[in-house]
Amino acid sequence: MIYKKIFNFKFSILNFAKKQQGFTVLESIVAILILSLSISGAFSAVQQGFSQSIIAKDEIKASFLAQEAVEVIKNIRDSNQLYKIQNPSTSRTWLYKIAESGDPCGFGNTCRVDITTPTSGTYLYTCSGGWGSCNNLSQNQTNYIYAYSGVSSNFKREVQIESISADEISVTVRVYWTKGLVTRDFKVKTVLFNWI
Repeated sequence: MIYKKIFNFKFSILNFAKKQQGFTVLESIVAILILSLSISGAFSAVQQGFSQSIIAKDEIKASFLAQEAVEVIKNIRDSNQLYKIQNPSTSRTWLYKIAESGDPCGFGNTCRVDITTPTSGTYLYTCSGGWGSCNNLSQNQTNYIYAYSGVSSNFKREVQIESISADEISVTVRVYWTKGLVTRDFKVKTVLFNWI
């Protein structure tokens, strides 16, 4: 009797196991769907990270280009101040070749900064109109300097100067670039003083 019960129990376990062999089509589809979603999620995260790294790289370049323009204008201002100290009788002001009447960055004008033209005596050049009117920067493929000769780049740098008072100006530098269909910009605004 005990033997018969044990035999029947083993037989019922084997029958149950035979009924549960393999996956049904529905189980297979669900498993494939879950696997596909997990893989596509990982690929999407990698692609998003790659896109964000390209945007960050361009933003860093734009910030350096904007800061470079501010530093050029500060350098011209400081050179004017030092010249005035050495030549007290000169009529040269602290805004000479920056924002005096007729200068490229005169109040209300949009100008560009070209760091590769020191022999011409100026680093600032007038653009034809307001914001967005300057040419794109180019990149020298030998030394990778951004200027206006070489291979055209994706960046455009523009400067506007406004008078705050006789001894204070506001310098705004905007760098634009386009990635795909999106135009991005980086803006730096600083105030410079007549420190004499």
